[in-house]
Amino acid sequence: MISILIVNLVKMPNLFFQETLIILNLKKKDEVNMSIRKTEIQKLKTGQYMMVEGEPCIIKSTERSKSGKHGHAKVRIVCVGVFDNNKRSLTIPSGHVVDTPEILKGNAQINFIEDNIINIMNLETYESFDVEWPAEEDSRAKLKELKSNPPKMGTSQVEFWEIAGKKLINRVIIN
Repeated sequence: MISILIVNLVKMPNLFFQETLIILNLKKKDEVNMSIRKTEIQKLKTGQYMMVEGEPCIIKSTERSKSGKHGHAKVRIVCVGVFDNNKRSLTIPSGHVVDTPEILKGNAQINFIEDNIINIMNLETYESFDVEWPAEEDSRAKLKELKSNPPKMGTSQVEFWEIAGKKLINRVIIN
């Protein structure tokens, strides 16, 4: 949902009066629950996250070039997509502002494990959702062990991240 606040201010000598206040709640067709912040490109460092073409990416390297006689300083960034694992290389003027996603972390209980998805339940909100298998081999091995031993699944948890409306398993905790 997008909230738009429209305020019409009327200027009178040394005073401002609020004339109208309208709040419109618009619903986008493909609404996602995500939090995006704006950050100057030169403040980003290796290991931080940024949005590139609607995909959250982790920054692998940054290079800063000096400005030329009539040019502006540039920042060259190499990053990898969190969900699609594609490598991206960007060159952006250093004064520009880019989107950085907020990472929401939480713990969840594993409900069931299938061949291509894992159903987990958030321990704070009790919301259940499906996530894909993690790319990390250590986590995959632990989940395969839990799949073959269902009674152990009840005492196990996963740490999940929600980035730009998508969820992924970051760590598997076996008790």
